[in-house]
Amino acid sequence: MNETDRLLGRVEDWTEEMLLRGTAQFAPEDARLLERLADDARRLGMELLEQLLRNVASAGERERLTGAESEAEDGEELPGLFFRLCAYAQLARENAEASFEEESEAALEGEEANG
Repeated sequence: MNETDRLLGRVEDWTEEMLLRGTAQFAPEDARLLERLADDARRLGMELLEQLLRNVASAGERERLTGAESEAEDGEELPGLFFRLCAYAQLARENAEASFEEESEAALEGEEANG
């Protein structure tokens, strides 16, 4: 498992936990975790994921501190940002699996041609 897969797995773990708890239960620990994940995403060159993680962390903190949903700078609230993050993680995982399957098929075809 490579670093990208591990990062996506950690994002998926957090999103599943948040789905169970509900965004109203966003805690300071969630913001800290999302910021760490965003740092990892930046290190791996995953700029969109980094931005999504930071936006969710900021929106969650704003909502937690104000006690009500407040709009982010770009007009998105926590639930919308959260589900964009979920969709990103799902699509990234599907893309990784599709790429792996294509590579495996190509390797098998190469072995059959050589064998």
